[in-house]
Amino acid sequence: MRNYRHFGVMLDCSRNAVMSVGAVKKFIDYISLAGYDTLELYMEDVYEVKNEPYFGYMRGRYSIDELKSIDEYATAKGVKLIPAVQTLAHFTNLVKLEKYHGIVDVNDILLIDDDRTYDFIDNLFAALAGAFTSREVNIGMDEAHMVGLGKYLDLHGYTDRNELLLRHLKKVCGIAAKYGFTAHMWSDMFFRIENCGKYYGKDLCVSENLSEKIPANVELVYWDYYHTETEDYETMMKAHKAIKNDFWFAGGAWCWGGFAPFNGYTLKSMKAAMQAVNKFNVKNVFITMWGDDGKECSFFALLPSLYAVKQYSLGIFDEEKIADGFKATFGIDFYDFLLLDI
Repeated sequence: MRNYRHFGVMLDCSRNAVMSVGAVKKFIDYISLAGYDTLELYMEDVYEVKNEPYFGYMRGRYSIDELKSIDEYATAKGVKLIPAVQTLAHFTNLVKLEKYHGIVDVNDILLIDDDRTYDFIDNLFAALAGAFTSREVNIGMDEAHMVGLGKYLDLHGYTDRNELLLRHLKKVCGIAAKYGFTAHMWSDMFFRIENCGKYYGKDLCVSENLSEKIPANVELVYWDYYHTETEDYETMMKAHKAIKNDFWFAGGAWCWGGFAPFNGYTLKSMKAAMQAVNKFNVKNVFITMWGDDGKECSFFALLPSLYAVKQYSLGIFDEEKIADGFKATFGIDFYDFLLLDI
């Protein structure tokens, strides 16, 4: 049987709907039954931060005490709770507030090399350190497509954007280490900057000697929710392994396509993904559940997919066996549940 360091789920609690504390705990019950041992809470601006009173204001943010309560509950269920935050881009709501205009580069991206930016990030880590027992953190840094091309360009002129990204990463990892955290981050920007915005495909370039430039206390996360052929995942895993031998894989349970779940596509794409994960002996895996475009779909509607993906991780791909196991675990017919699908 495969041994994983982490096999988990990531819940988007930032965009369009903040999951209630009670619902998170109920979700922990289900994923624990399914065999998961990790839960990441994705929180862009929906957690309490000292000295940042507008952070999550009127957004249903979690208080420190609420996060402690979830953390304690998860631990009791054998599930590690890990914060997943942002330290560069995806500050969509934050940049609307005048208070933060001084540390905005462009769009939803923070201004690199400004002391105020790192004071802000330090405040974020102080909050996380007070709320979570885990000292692992997902620091985000994905999809910062225009980094260095807004206010930063006006102030400093054009700077090599890979070097800019790495310099910012080094500062963020220094703050993380100050609070005892090791980090993992989405890997796409290291590929996009060198490949005209592309993340997936063959023959992608990365910055020379990138592995030597990435701080020791951060690992890369290869995320992919879209492909249905194992070869596509293997290609990207080879590319990540060439940068850092240990990397994370993040798949997707499709709950962001409208009101109905998309279990069918999830099963097809994640079966291919998990075959590659097993081949490459990836030690850290989590399945993302995003809230794009309205967050109309319930996370619970993807329970068949989550159960099946965990079975794939064990090398079990027989659908009938998975269906029988699902019914024995949850008391619900696997195929009846799939009738909810798009």
